[in-house]
Parts: sequence; C-alpha cells; structure tokens
Amino acid sequence: MTFNIIELKDFEKLEISELNLLDVRPVEQFDSFHIPSAINIPIDDVEDGKFDLDKSKHYYVICRTTNKAYRASNIFDEMGLNIDMVAPGMIDYQGEIIRNNDDY
Repeated sequence: MTFNIIELKDFEKLEISELNLLDVRPVEQFDSFHIPSAINIPIDDVEDGKFDLDKSKHYYVICRTTNKAYRASNIFDEMGLNIDMVAPGMIDYQGEIIRNNDDY
C-alpha cells in the first residue's frame, strides 16, 4: 500500500468543493446522500476498470465505512494514481451533504 490515509476530521477541514473526491459506494447509496462535489464511481465499476481518471490529478476516495474505499484505493494505486483514502467514511461525515432520502 502506497496510498495515504487521511483522517476524516482532517479531510473535513479542507476546501472539499475544490477536491477531486471519488465516492465508491453503490449508486443507490450515493443517490441517497453524498458530498456535493463528489463523483460516483461504484466499487463494481472500479473493479471492472470502468472509469477514466487523469493520472496528473490528486484524488480522495471515500465510501460508507472504508471497506470499499480501501479496495478502490488499492486498485487506483496500482494504476499509478495519486490517492488519499478518507477514513472512517460517510458514516461519520459531518460536513455539507446533498440528501435525497433517508434510506442509508
């Protein structure tokens, strides 16, 4: 593992709207609620290679608890992407979100 892990409390201090944030939760969870600037690439798509990311950019990876983010971060790291995994994840995130329903 060569990607970095950033504590959620430190991540929340950043100007999140200016970050390249990848949310790897399933579409249904992402649609339920997400950080406004986040891009959804579900873990299944990550594992199938169904994404196109710029290797010159820095990315932050988040999911609900960190399980999917860890798997995705390993894949992104193996591809040479510059990654920080956010831990623990959306389950404890206290910042601004877009909420469409309370399913998750």
